[in-house]
Amino acid sequence: MYIWFVTSRRTALRQVLHRAAGAMTAQQVADAVGWPVETTRLHLEELVGAQLAERVPGAPRGRGRPPMTYRATVGMDTAGPTQYRLLAGLLARTLCEQPNGRALARAAGRAWASEQPTEAIDGAPLTRATTALTSRFDAHEFAPTAALTGNRAEITLWHCPFLDLIPDYGDVICSLHDGMVDGITHATAGTSVAAQLTPFPRPDSCQITLTRRTRRKD
Repeated sequence: MYIWFVTSRRTALRQVLHRAAGAMTAQQVADAVGWPVETTRLHLEELVGAQLAERVPGAPRGRGRPPMTYRATVGMDTAGPTQYRLLAGLLARTLCEQPNGRALARAAGRAWASEQPTEAIDGAPLTRATTALTSRFDAHEFAPTAALTGNRAEITLWHCPFLDLIPDYGDVICSLHDGMVDGITHATAGTSVAAQLTPFPRPDSCQITLTRRTRRKD
């Protein structure tokens, strides 16, 4: 017994086309799903535009142009719903269960930073690190603001994209972000700037502190 359960018209059409022995006309598809033929044709054309179906000339029926038919293409719908939050939670839980989970998360953050394209940023090392961190964390929706004074910079992160995972997996999530901070700082300022991430020094934000290292005098 075949149980046909679908969550969208797009999925319904794809199932009909995939189950068909050959290409189908818009009318045949409409009859299968119980929709008006014009509505069906509109959604079929959307599938064609998404490269999830293709048009195929049908067999000639007397004079005139042969009818247009549709058939499914091979491949998964890349524009379908995603569940990255579920994936993040599963991976965070796996790391939490490891004895060295925090170290692994921090290493992953540093590795990510090393793979990012190097930006040409002018200025002293502290300025470069502050600019790079603010730009990168802004791109990933951490809503950062920065203040630089003398040999010190403070970057406040007003949003955490993984806030709902923090109560259960805060140790590894924050260690991952700490690795990102360390990696970006090292890539832009070398060892001349020290970076420290402080998770939630106040309930509404996290804090990145950058300090210019001074050379020791012999």
